[in-house]
Amino acid sequence: MPRGQKPKIYPTDLVSAVAEHYADGRTQAEVAELIGTSQKVVWNVMRRHEIAARVAAKRDQWGENNTQWKGDEASKIAFHRRLYSRFGKPTKCTVCGTEESNHYDYANLSGHYEDIEDYAPMCRSCHWKYDNKVSNITKGGMPNGKA
Repeated sequence: MPRGQKPKIYPTDLVSAVAEHYADGRTQAEVAELIGTSQKVVWNVMRRHEIAARVAAKRDQWGENNTQWKGDEASKIAFHRRLYSRFGKPTKCTVCGTEESNHYDYANLSGHYEDIEDYAPMCRSCHWKYDNKVSNITKGGMPNGKA
């Protein structure tokens, strides 16, 4: 607030309406819509009149509950991010059993990237062997026969 400016004083009926609707379990946005103002005004009323705000509840944002969900149309990167989100970072190779590697990946087993159960944690070496990347590099080509 600029120096010398007095804090805005809200009408008591507005303050009591905000307090009442918010206490009924409505969100700040819902309260604003009910009384015909913006959420920012509701927030300012609550802040200036010491109406305690609730802590935002954790919401289930996994899968279709997420507004950015693309389902099977997602990219390979998104499919792999789902794995790390669901299972965490792998620490053991399911092929050679090593726990000493510096890098572990989730390798897709059959090409069905959308199936979260179709991946196996592998060390980088086993993953490359599984994907046949070493032979593709030595032949000078790219995986999947693309040049």
